[in-house]
Amino acid sequence: MTRRSWYAALTVLLLAGASAPLRAQAVASVDDPIARSLFEPDLIMQHRRAIGLTDKQRDDISGLIKELQGRVVSLQWDLREQAEALSVELNRPRVDLDRALDRVGRVLQTEGRIKEAHLTLLVRIKNVLTPDQQESLKKLRAQPPGGSQEE
Repeated sequence: MTRRSWYAALTVLLLAGASAPLRAQAVASVDDPIARSLFEPDLIMQHRRAIGLTDKQRDDISGLIKELQGRVVSLQWDLREQAEALSVELNRPRVDLDRALDRVGRVLQTEGRIKEAHLTLLVRIKNVLTPDQQESLKKLRAQPPGGSQEE
């Protein structure tokens, strides 16, 4: 793979990541050891009655999600601008490697800040739940699709 095609592939990957919808569900796979320990807001909302989620817990979780959205929107704008600057650099007939690496570093740093914000949200949500609620969610999450009771 030539350097130019490598950069083009990298740009496509970065732009795809930048344009992907950023959800509070940063951790998607239960095969992931981190995902097994945390709970996505959708899972909690889906099973709120089954786990006995209180109104206060619901309000606390909603507040945490709103806080994340406020923080992440700004980062998403930054990420989009940084990815576009990287793309412009990589589309030049002759790419300045140092400048391209600096721009990709900025993109990766911003992506890291977004992921950190999502992880912070998921940890804070977990801390709102009781140990019994967490155990119930683990069991509900393990049920096959269609076999779970939506509450």
